[in-house]
Amino acid sequence: MRFFSHRFLLAALLMASCAHASKINPALNLQNDGVSAKEKNAVILILYTASYCHYCVRVKAEVFNHIEDDPRYRSHIILREVIIDSEIKLQEFDGSIVDHSDFAKERGILIVPTLEIVNPKGHALTEPLVGAGISDFYGFYVEQRITDAVNQLNLEKNPS
Repeated sequence: MRFFSHRFLLAALLMASCAHASKINPALNLQNDGVSAKEKNAVILILYTASYCHYCVRVKAEVFNHIEDDPRYRSHIILREVIIDSEIKLQEFDGSIVDHSDFAKERGILIVPTLEIVNPKGHALTEPLVGAGISDFYGFYVEQRITDAVNQLNLEKNPS
């Protein structure tokens, strides 16, 4: 009986962590996201992940789910996930339809997790953040990239 209860507890914890890890909305219509981002003067964060990537699960749980929940970011970002080994269809910024796998290939994404921050037209605002890096500093690097991207977007909107 004791063995069964430990297995049940382990299964419950795994299900809870998996549910928490999948909180980010998948990219389905980047053209609409671009329109929304332009209206809000927001940047679009595209997190590239893969089904086999345990680092992706970790950064989603430790960093990106918190960003998604944080009211400080809601007015500045739109967060989407592209799963590079998936055939989920998405509409690109230009209106064309591809699957997640082909979109990642078009963007040159080879390593996951990779974070790309783009303007409403889909153009990069910062260098991509490739890999999970040192876990203690990953959240800091993400926040730094967001700040830089928002500043860059404001410069593009109001050049002086």
